[in-house]
Amino acid sequence: MKPQMENPFAARSYGALEQVSERVYIFRNIVNSSVFVGDKGIAVIDTQVNHALARRLKELLEKTFNKPILYAINTHYHWDHTNGNLVFKEAGAQLVGNKDTADFMVSKAPRQKAFLASRGFELGPDPLLHDIFIEDQDTFDLGNLTIHCQRGHSAETDDPTLIVCPQENVIAAGDTVMTGSFPIFGQPVQQEGLENDNWIKAIQQVRDIGFNNILPGHGPVADEAALKKLEDICRYFLDETKTAFDKGLDLNATIAHIESQLPEWISQIPEVWGTPRYAILRAWAGLNDLGEAGWQHVKPSTIPENKEAAINSATSFDNESAYIECAEQCKEGGDLAQSISLLQLAHQAFPNNAQILTVTGEYLIEASKQIDSVLEKGDCFNEARNCWAKALEIDPNNAQALIADAQFLVMMSFRNGDDPDKGQERLNQAAAAGADAAKVSFYQGMIERTKGNETEALQHYQKALEENPQFMPARLAMMG
Repeated sequence: MKPQMENPFAARSYGALEQVSERVYIFRNIVNSSVFVGDKGIAVIDTQVNHALARRLKELLEKTFNKPILYAINTHYHWDHTNGNLVFKEAGAQLVGNKDTADFMVSKAPRQKAFLASRGFELGPDPLLHDIFIEDQDTFDLGNLTIHCQRGHSAETDDPTLIVCPQENVIAAGDTVMTGSFPIFGQPVQQEGLENDNWIKAIQQVRDIGFNNILPGHGPVADEAALKKLEDICRYFLDETKTAFDKGLDLNATIAHIESQLPEWISQIPEVWGTPRYAILRAWAGLNDLGEAGWQHVKPSTIPENKEAAINSATSFDNESAYIECAEQCKEGGDLAQSISLLQLAHQAFPNNAQILTVTGEYLIEASKQIDSVLEKGDCFNEARNCWAKALEIDPNNAQALIADAQFLVMMSFRNGDDPDKGQERLNQAAAAGADAAKVSFYQGMIERTKGNETEALQHYQKALEENPQFMPARLAMMG
């Protein structure tokens, strides 16, 4: 189910602080951070997806509460919950986690970083490890408010920490509980998540603690209905995948069978990160030895293709322009699959043509817009950036490839609230190579908007419209 369309260039707030109880808040963003406020100071649960967002959260807490941040606690090792550790450490907080989380932050880092880089995320330095392990200290006094850390049952990962606060009737559950969109059932390159009924046991553990306010790792505050829905999702995909496996269906047949008959209560769940296909793949990995951790290496690609039609269209083509023109016509006709397949054929015929590679990357980005899941878009993102890298090996000053890569980097930082430094560097290279002036001005505006410099952003959008009055992205940005 596709989320409601929004202006993609409008200014963003990058998270909001919502009050859950008298002294507990949740910072809702790409990933949630829970906030416990005592008389002496604050404990932050999970430190955000990048340093820029961690700084925004830190500054918001300092402004709102005027209290020191005493502790920053990681619920598990995933990068989106630990990447801001340095920011809170520099603010004076002690970093807290369990020993398995510290181990996984190191031992699982190479596969985690390689996968996320392939999805277009810039992770930066590895997150800082902990000052305090909950095995040594599990209770923390914030001043008339006490929180307790305890190990959770294996769920999305095998290292969860639950943070409970009886005084406020609150439990911060991390990614053991996810709400609002289809769950992320573990990282695709790790052996974790929905591979057996552990997650169902973990949900019951949260339920048995008995608190009304359950703070999830992603999505709005959960209640019993949300727990039941997550439990039902887990059970559905475990059972359906096992049934298909027992019938002798292979992976692709299993995916096709289950996806063709999803009940409405599942198909209507918005897809932001996780998808039903991810759930099938995760459950399948629990039934099979796939040769390496996770299932990303056996996942069908989301890159659209129509090789047969492309081959039939290209039988008489003998130059680069014929391929590109036909691909453009197919794209205008709504057949991106044939367009991309045509350009792939063109690259085979003319491997040293930078324009073919550049246009292929641009069409892959167009194809990604038809995919809901941020992680699934990564198939297109990764191949697009590979195309631009190859184009720039052939022609280092190719303005079209430089501005395409700059656009990607700038928009990724804008959407994720991250530092736009790499996008700025690439945009400067594109401008020096003579890239389209309106695009250069517009994406400079998006960099300024990402930084929160709205006056400067509007000036750059206006300049883009002066250079090209029909440039629609700048018009949309001015509306935001």
